[in-house]
Amino acid sequence: MPEDYPDQFDEVVDFIQATIKRLRRSPDKQTPIFSRRERNRQNAAANIENSSKKGRRNQKGKNRGCVLTEIHLNVTDLDLGYETKEELIFRYCSGSCDAAETTYDKILKNLTRKKKLVTDKVKQACCRPTAFDDDLSFLDDNLVYHILKKHSAKRCGCV
Repeated sequence: MPEDYPDQFDEVVDFIQATIKRLRRSPDKQTPIFSRRERNRQNAAANIENSSKKGRRNQKGKNRGCVLTEIHLNVTDLDLGYETKEELIFRYCSGSCDAAETTYDKILKNLTRKKKLVTDKVKQACCRPTAFDDDLSFLDDNLVYHILKKHSAKRCGCV
């Protein structure tokens, strides 16, 4: 059989040897094998859990603030009308901006509460992207090329 595919045989032997070396270096306990997509989703979920636990000790009841969070998705999951199997890491801003409240914001709240200002014109600061990731290029299932601009947050702030 090696005579039939001499070029490929050497590559397959090299691959098997590299795999065996990697397995020998790995820890004794068996870990489940997940696809890259599943590993990324698990890592994103772990990051969300860890980020929600950080810094709570000193906040004395306040929310965790405006933070950048990420999740691994298919482009189709964005529900923008594209049918594709392309994947992306979507980053978004979440959290409260109560900690960023200034004296100005307090005055506006007080004047609104006392009905000295119209409530439609005064908005509370909200957690929004202050910068966006680079454009995302992909092919849909019909092999049509698309570019998404300003699709994912890069930095967040209270605006």
